[in-house]
Amino acid sequence: MAFRRGFKSQCERRSVEFRRHLGLQPTDALSADALAEHLRVTVWSVTDVAGLTPYDQKVLTDQEDDSWAAMTMRIGADDLVIYKPVPSPGRRNNVIMHELAHIALGHELAEACMLPDGSLVPGNFSQDQEDEADWLAGTLLLPRPALLAIRAQSLSDQAACSKYLVSREMLSWRIRMTGVDYQLSVRRA
Repeated sequence: MAFRRGFKSQCERRSVEFRRHLGLQPTDALSADALAEHLRVTVWSVTDVAGLTPYDQKVLTDQEDDSWAAMTMRIGADDLVIYKPVPSPGRRNNVIMHELAHIALGHELAEACMLPDGSLVPGNFSQDQEDEADWLAGTLLLPRPALLAIRAQSLSDQAACSKYLVSREMLSWRIRMTGVDYQLSVRRA
């Protein structure tokens, strides 16, 4: 995962800036729904999509199929994020925030086609754009000030995930990728 120079710092600044626009502190949780509203992006679950046959709904909500979790569609000048319902509020927040990161970064929307088995396959996949959206989404959910606050308050992983509406995987990834634990251990030594 190699990013252009300054990209990670830009993500941290954007995270704080979005929070400021929403009246939040850098250490406050940011829900994908609040950011979507701020960005004027409509968010629907697959179950909100009218006109799907019961078979199509079953295929698109299949938890065993990991070919997709959410996608963004542009209808005229408006953006619509459609996500597969998931049992975890943290996972839901993660997948929607990833799509919002694509929008905030001005990425080209991927074209997708559905295979006969119901799997969605992107037609113009860009790993660089996916990596950028992953990084920005993680930073929006858990910016460095929030990670430092989690450690300063000695929050358990479960409490931090609940407070920040993230999955345990996201919390672990952000802590590992930012080096917050290492940074704090060096300060203590």
